[in-house]
Amino acid sequence: QQVLILVPEISLTPQMMERVRNRFAQAVAIYHSGLNEQEKYEQYRLVSSNSVNIVVGTRSAVFMPFTNLGLIVLDEEHDQSYKQANSPRYHCRDVALWRAKWHKAKVVLGSATPSLESYSRAVKKVYTLVQLPQRISGDLALTHIIDMNKEIRKGNTILSQKLEEAIHNRLQKKEQVIILLNRRGYSPVLRCEDCGEVIKCPHCDVPMCYHKSEHLLKCHVCGTTLPVDQVCEKCGSHKFTDSGLGTEKLESVIKTKFPQARVLRLDADTSQVKNAHQRILKAFEKGEADILIGTQMIAKGLDYPNVTLVGIINADALLNRVDYRA
Repeated sequence: QQVLILVPEISLTPQMMERVRNRFAQAVAIYHSGLNEQEKYEQYRLVSSNSVNIVVGTRSAVFMPFTNLGLIVLDEEHDQSYKQANSPRYHCRDVALWRAKWHKAKVVLGSATPSLESYSRAVKKVYTLVQLPQRISGDLALTHIIDMNKEIRKGNTILSQKLEEAIHNRLQKKEQVIILLNRRGYSPVLRCEDCGEVIKCPHCDVPMCYHKSEHLLKCHVCGTTLPVDQVCEKCGSHKFTDSGLGTEKLESVIKTKFPQARVLRLDADTSQVKNAHQRILKAFEKGEADILIGTQMIAKGLDYPNVTLVGIINADALLNRVDYRA
Protein backbone atom coordinates (compact mmCIF):
# COMPACT_ATOMS: atom_id res chain seq x y z
CA GLN A 1 0.00 0.00 0.00
CA GLN A 2 0.98 3.65 -0.32
CA VAL A 3 2.07 5.88 2.56
CA LEU A 4 1.86 9.67 2.78
CA ILE A 5 4.08 11.51 5.29
CA LEU A 6 3.14 15.17 5.73
CA VAL A 7 5.35 17.86 7.30
CA PRO A 8 4.32 21.48 8.02
CA GLU A 9 7.28 23.34 6.47
CA ILE A 10 9.36 22.92 3.30
CA SER A 11 12.46 23.24 5.51
CA LEU A 12 11.60 19.88 7.13
CA THR A 13 11.11 17.97 3.87
CA PRO A 14 14.81 17.26 3.06
CA GLN A 15 15.49 16.00 6.61
CA MET A 16 12.40 13.76 6.57
CA MET A 17 13.29 12.50 3.07
CA GLU A 18 16.75 11.50 4.26
CA ARG A 19 15.35 9.60 7.26
CA VAL A 20 12.68 7.80 5.22
CA ARG A 21 15.17 6.78 2.51
CA ASN A 22 17.70 5.55 5.10
CA ARG A 23 15.04 3.50 6.90
CA PHE A 24 13.15 1.99 3.95
CA ALA A 25 15.82 2.03 1.20
CA GLN A 26 13.39 2.70 -1.66
CA ALA A 27 12.31 5.44 -4.04
CA VAL A 28 10.38 8.26 -2.39
CA ALA A 29 8.30 10.97 -4.09
CA ILE A 30 8.55 14.53 -2.78
CA TYR A 31 5.90 17.23 -3.24
CA HIS A 32 5.84 20.84 -2.02
CA SER A 33 5.35 24.41 -3.27
CA GLY A 34 9.11 24.90 -3.84
CA LEU A 35 9.05 22.62 -6.91
CA ASN A 36 8.49 24.06 -10.38
CA GLU A 37 5.57 22.88 -12.56
CA GLN A 38 7.65 20.25 -14.39
CA GLU A 39 9.02 18.80 -11.13
CA LYS A 40 5.50 18.68 -9.64
CA TYR A 41 4.21 16.88 -12.74
CA GLU A 42 7.02 14.30 -12.55
CA GLN A 43 6.26 13.54 -8.89
CA TYR A 44 2.53 13.38 -9.66
CA ARG A 45 3.20 10.81 -12.42
CA LEU A 46 5.34 8.67 -10.09
CA VAL A 47 2.41 8.39 -7.67
CA SER A 48 -0.35 7.90 -10.25
CA SER A 49 1.62 5.11 -11.97
CA ASN A 50 2.33 3.39 -8.61
CA SER A 51 6.11 3.72 -9.22
CA VAL A 52 6.63 4.81 -5.60
CA ASN A 53 4.91 3.73 -2.38
CA ILE A 54 6.07 6.56 -0.12
CA VAL A 55 5.34 10.28 -0.56
CA VAL A 56 6.83 13.00 1.67
CA GLY A 57 5.43 16.50 1.32
CA THR A 58 3.81 19.61 2.71
CA ARG A 59 0.03 20.24 2.85
CA SER A 60 -0.55 20.21 -0.94
CA ALA A 61 0.76 16.60 -1.10
CA VAL A 62 -2.53 15.48 0.48
CA PHE A 63 -4.11 15.84 -3.00
CA MET A 64 -1.69 13.42 -4.74
CA PRO A 65 -3.41 10.76 -6.94
CA PHE A 66 -3.21 7.77 -4.58
CA THR A 67 -4.94 4.59 -5.68
CA ASN A 68 -3.97 2.27 -2.81
CA LEU A 69 -3.42 4.49 0.25
CA GLY A 70 -2.86 2.63 3.54
CA LEU A 71 -1.43 5.21 5.93
CA ILE A 72 -1.22 9.00 6.37
CA VAL A 73 1.19 10.47 8.93
CA LEU A 74 0.84 14.16 9.90
CA ASP A 75 4.02 15.24 11.66
CA GLU A 76 3.54 18.24 14.02
CA GLU A 77 -0.23 18.01 13.42
CA HIS A 78 -0.92 21.09 15.55
CA ASP A 79 0.95 23.36 13.16
CA GLN A 80 -0.90 26.31 11.60
CA SER A 81 1.01 25.77 8.33
CA TYR A 82 -1.39 22.91 7.55
CA LYS A 83 -4.10 25.52 7.04
CA GLN A 84 -4.23 27.08 3.57
CA ALA A 85 -4.70 30.84 4.02
CA ASN A 86 -5.72 31.76 0.45
CA SER A 87 -8.13 30.23 -2.04
CA PRO A 88 -8.84 27.32 -2.24
CA ARG A 89 -9.00 27.37 1.57
CA TYR A 90 -8.71 24.01 3.32
CA HIS A 91 -7.19 22.39 6.38
CA CYS A 92 -4.79 19.61 5.42
CA ARG A 93 -5.66 17.63 8.56
CA ASP A 94 -9.37 17.54 7.65
CA VAL A 95 -8.59 16.53 4.04
CA ALA A 96 -6.25 13.79 5.33
CA LEU A 97 -8.98 12.39 7.60
CA TRP A 98 -11.49 12.45 4.73
CA ARG A 99 -9.07 10.73 2.30
CA ALA A 100 -8.21 8.09 4.90
CA LYS A 101 -11.91 7.33 5.38
CA TRP A 102 -12.35 7.06 1.60
CA HIS A 103 -9.34 4.73 1.17
CA LYS A 104 -10.01 2.88 4.48
CA ALA A 105 -6.52 3.91 5.62
CA LYS A 106 -5.05 4.74 9.03
CA VAL A 107 -4.10 8.28 10.12
CA VAL A 108 -1.37 9.06 12.67
CA LEU A 109 -1.45 12.61 14.03
CA GLY A 110 1.96 13.17 15.63
CA SER A 111 2.76 16.02 18.01
CA ALA A 112 4.50 16.80 21.30
CA THR A 113 1.98 19.65 21.74
CA PRO A 114 -1.26 18.47 20.09
CA SER A 115 -3.85 20.95 18.89
CA LEU A 116 -6.69 21.38 21.39
CA GLU A 117 -9.16 20.02 18.82
CA SER A 118 -7.24 16.77 18.30
CA TYR A 119 -6.42 16.33 21.98
CA SER A 120 -10.06 16.78 23.04
CA ARG A 121 -11.13 14.18 20.44
CA ALA A 122 -8.50 11.80 21.83
CA VAL A 123 -9.72 12.35 25.40
CA LYS A 124 -13.32 11.70 24.24
CA LYS A 125 -12.06 8.49 22.55
CA VAL A 126 -13.04 9.70 19.06
CA TYR A 127 -9.32 9.18 18.28
CA THR A 128 -7.03 6.63 19.93
CA LEU A 129 -4.51 8.35 22.21
CA VAL A 130 -0.99 6.87 22.06
CA GLN A 131 1.44 8.55 24.47
CA LEU A 132 5.23 8.69 24.80
CA PRO A 133 5.62 9.64 28.48
CA GLN A 134 9.44 9.77 28.27
CA ARG A 135 11.89 11.37 25.87
CA ILE A 136 13.71 8.83 23.72
CA SER A 137 17.03 10.57 24.40
CA GLY A 138 16.52 10.96 28.18
CA ASP A 139 15.75 14.02 30.27
CA LEU A 140 14.06 17.19 29.10
CA ALA A 141 16.29 20.18 28.42
CA LEU A 142 16.99 22.50 31.33
CA THR A 143 14.90 25.66 30.90
CA HIS A 144 15.49 29.14 32.36
CA ILE A 145 12.77 31.80 32.25
CA ILE A 146 14.28 35.29 32.39
CA ASP A 147 12.30 38.33 33.61
CA MET A 148 13.25 40.98 31.04
CA ASN A 149 11.82 43.79 33.21
CA LYS A 150 14.73 43.24 35.62
CA GLU A 151 17.18 42.95 32.70
CA ILE A 152 16.02 46.27 31.16
CA ARG A 153 16.87 48.02 34.43
CA LYS A 154 20.42 46.67 33.98
CA GLY A 155 20.49 48.00 30.38
CA ASN A 156 19.94 44.65 28.63
CA THR A 157 17.00 45.30 26.30
CA ILE A 158 17.19 42.39 23.82
CA LEU A 159 19.45 39.64 25.18
CA SER A 160 19.51 38.86 28.89
CA GLN A 161 22.87 38.67 30.64
CA LYS A 162 22.38 34.93 31.20
CA LEU A 163 21.69 34.28 27.49
CA GLU A 164 24.66 36.41 26.43
CA GLU A 165 26.99 34.50 28.77
CA ALA A 166 25.56 31.16 27.60
CA ILE A 167 26.12 32.07 23.90
CA HIS A 168 29.69 33.19 24.66
CA ASN A 169 30.31 29.92 26.51
CA ARG A 170 28.99 27.81 23.57
CA LEU A 171 31.09 29.73 21.03
CA GLN A 172 34.24 29.02 23.08
CA LYS A 173 33.37 25.30 23.12
CA LYS A 174 32.73 25.30 19.32
CA GLU A 175 29.09 24.32 19.94
CA GLN A 176 26.06 25.71 18.08
CA VAL A 177 23.21 27.99 19.11
CA ILE A 178 19.66 28.49 17.79
CA ILE A 179 17.81 31.73 18.56
CA LEU A 180 14.07 31.92 17.89
CA LEU A 181 12.18 35.17 17.42
CA ASN A 182 8.78 34.75 15.82
CA ARG A 183 8.75 38.09 14.00
CA ARG A 184 10.59 38.84 10.77
CA GLY A 185 11.80 42.19 9.47
CA TYR A 186 13.89 44.82 11.24
CA SER A 187 11.23 46.51 13.34
CA PRO A 188 7.53 45.63 13.69
CA VAL A 189 6.39 49.23 14.20
CA LEU A 190 7.27 52.65 12.71
CA ARG A 191 5.94 55.34 15.05
CA CYS A 192 5.59 59.13 14.56
CA GLU A 193 7.95 60.93 16.96
CA ASP A 194 5.60 63.92 17.33
CA CYS A 195 2.17 62.34 17.94
CA GLY A 196 2.88 58.62 18.42
CA GLU A 197 0.75 57.50 15.45
CA VAL A 198 1.76 54.10 13.96
CA ILE A 199 1.96 53.57 10.16
CA LYS A 200 -0.63 50.92 9.28
CA CYS A 201 -1.44 48.97 6.13
CA PRO A 202 -4.07 50.83 4.07
CA HIS A 203 -5.86 47.52 3.40
CA CYS A 204 -5.51 45.48 6.60
CA ASP A 205 -5.20 48.16 9.32
CA VAL A 206 -2.28 46.31 10.94
CA PRO A 207 1.11 47.98 11.63
CA MET A 208 3.52 47.96 8.67
CA CYS A 209 6.82 46.22 9.41
CA TYR A 210 10.09 48.01 8.58
CA HIS A 211 12.59 45.97 6.52
CA LYS A 212 15.95 47.75 6.73
CA SER A 213 17.86 45.75 4.07
CA GLU A 214 15.23 46.54 1.41
CA HIS A 215 14.43 50.00 2.87
CA LEU A 216 10.70 49.23 2.65
CA LEU A 217 7.61 48.95 4.82
CA LYS A 218 5.78 45.64 4.38
CA CYS A 219 2.41 44.32 5.48
CA HIS A 220 2.86 40.72 6.67
CA VAL A 221 -0.85 40.00 6.13
CA CYS A 222 -1.49 41.03 2.50
CA GLY A 223 2.06 41.74 1.24
CA THR A 224 1.54 45.46 0.46
CA THR A 225 4.80 47.44 0.36
CA LEU A 226 5.31 51.18 0.93
CA PRO A 227 8.40 53.43 0.76
CA VAL A 228 9.90 54.33 4.14
CA ASP A 229 9.66 58.10 3.49
CA GLN A 230 6.15 58.56 4.84
CA VAL A 231 4.20 61.57 6.12
CA CYS A 232 2.19 61.09 9.32
CA GLU A 233 -1.51 61.18 8.39
CA LYS A 234 -2.43 62.56 11.81
CA CYS A 235 0.02 65.47 12.28
CA GLY A 236 1.97 65.77 8.98
CA SER A 237 5.35 65.01 10.59
CA HIS A 238 8.19 63.38 8.64
CA LYS A 239 9.98 62.13 11.76
CA PHE A 240 9.51 58.45 12.57
CA THR A 241 11.23 56.08 14.94
CA ASP A 242 11.26 52.29 14.75
CA SER A 243 10.30 50.28 17.80
CA GLY A 244 10.11 46.58 18.56
CA LEU A 245 12.29 43.78 17.31
CA GLY A 246 12.37 41.51 14.24
CA THR A 247 14.83 38.82 13.10
CA GLU A 248 16.72 41.27 10.85
CA LYS A 249 17.44 43.60 13.80
CA LEU A 250 18.25 40.65 16.07
CA GLU A 251 20.80 39.42 13.51
CA SER A 252 22.53 42.80 13.52
CA VAL A 253 22.58 42.87 17.37
CA ILE A 254 24.06 39.33 17.53
CA LYS A 255 26.73 40.19 14.94
CA THR A 256 27.70 43.31 16.92
CA LYS A 257 27.88 41.48 20.26
CA PHE A 258 29.63 38.37 18.89
CA PRO A 259 31.78 39.57 15.95
CA GLN A 260 33.69 36.28 15.88
CA ALA A 261 30.51 34.20 15.36
CA ARG A 262 29.28 32.99 11.97
CA VAL A 263 25.57 33.82 11.84
CA LEU A 264 22.76 32.55 9.57
CA ARG A 265 19.16 33.81 9.44
CA LEU A 266 16.18 31.74 8.27
CA ASP A 267 12.82 33.45 7.79
CA ALA A 268 10.37 34.18 4.96
CA ASP A 269 12.67 36.98 3.69
CA THR A 270 15.91 34.94 3.44
CA SER A 271 14.20 31.84 2.00
CA GLN A 272 12.42 33.46 -0.96
CA VAL A 273 14.92 32.11 -3.52
CA LYS A 274 14.34 28.48 -4.55
CA ASN A 275 16.04 25.94 -2.22
CA ALA A 276 17.40 28.78 -0.02
CA HIS A 277 15.96 27.26 3.17
CA GLN A 278 17.60 23.93 2.28
CA ARG A 279 20.99 25.61 1.70
CA ILE A 280 20.80 27.56 4.98
CA LEU A 281 19.89 24.48 7.05
CA LYS A 282 22.48 22.31 5.28
CA ALA A 283 25.19 24.90 5.97
CA PHE A 284 24.20 24.98 9.66
CA GLU A 285 24.09 21.17 9.84
CA LYS A 286 27.62 20.98 8.34
CA GLY A 287 28.89 23.39 11.03
CA GLU A 288 29.47 26.29 8.64
CA ALA A 289 27.72 28.63 11.11
CA ASP A 290 27.72 28.98 14.89
CA ILE A 291 24.37 30.72 15.39
CA LEU A 292 21.07 30.22 13.55
CA ILE A 293 18.47 32.96 13.99
CA GLY A 294 14.95 32.41 12.72
CA THR A 295 11.18 32.58 13.01
CA GLN A 296 8.87 29.59 13.65
CA MET A 297 10.45 27.96 10.56
CA ILE A 298 13.32 26.77 12.80
CA ALA A 299 11.08 25.59 15.66
CA LYS A 300 9.85 22.43 13.96
CA GLY A 301 11.53 19.11 14.50
CA LEU A 302 15.05 20.07 13.41
CA ASP A 303 17.65 17.87 15.08
CA TYR A 304 21.29 18.97 15.25
CA PRO A 305 23.46 17.15 17.84
CA ASN A 306 25.93 20.07 18.11
CA VAL A 307 23.18 22.53 19.17
CA THR A 308 23.47 22.81 22.94
CA LEU A 309 21.66 26.09 23.51
CA VAL A 310 18.35 27.54 22.32
CA GLY A 311 17.31 31.11 23.12
CA ILE A 312 13.68 32.21 22.70
CA ILE A 313 13.33 35.99 22.47
CA ASN A 314 10.08 37.69 23.58
CA ALA A 315 8.55 34.28 24.34
CA ASP A 316 5.46 35.76 26.02
CA ALA A 317 4.56 37.82 22.92
CA LEU A 318 3.21 34.55 21.49
CA LEU A 319 0.62 34.51 24.30
CA ASN A 320 -0.84 37.85 23.17
CA ARG A 321 -2.59 36.46 20.11
CA VAL A 322 -6.38 36.87 20.15
CA ASP A 323 -6.91 33.13 19.84
CA TYR A 324 -7.76 30.42 22.36
CA ARG A 325 -4.80 28.39 21.01
CA ALA A 326 -2.35 30.99 22.37
